[in-house]
Amino acid sequence: MDSPGIETIQAQPRSITTVIDNMLNVIPKTEKTLVDEVTNYKNSLWNKAPELLQGSECWLPLQNILSKNIPTIDKPWKQQLLKIFNDQ
Repeated sequence: MDSPGIETIQAQPRSITTVIDNMLNVIPKTEKTLVDEVTNYKNSLWNKAPELLQGSECWLPLQNILSKNIPTIDKPWKQQLLKIFNDQ
């Protein structure tokens, strides 16, 4: 039970394809490997049920792609990418 005066905030599920589209708008075209891997992953999701596109089974591979290609957050576009991924 919630305490009086304290509002519970529930995050809305997000579709991975929408998040990927937002990310691709931020990733510089010079980051070809990252762009290609993210795009290929997005293209592999075409036949997933919409409710599955919000589940962890779709988010973990994207997280792995980002971790592999972005070992450090040392540029503004990488910070923006992290904010998009984390829904901030």
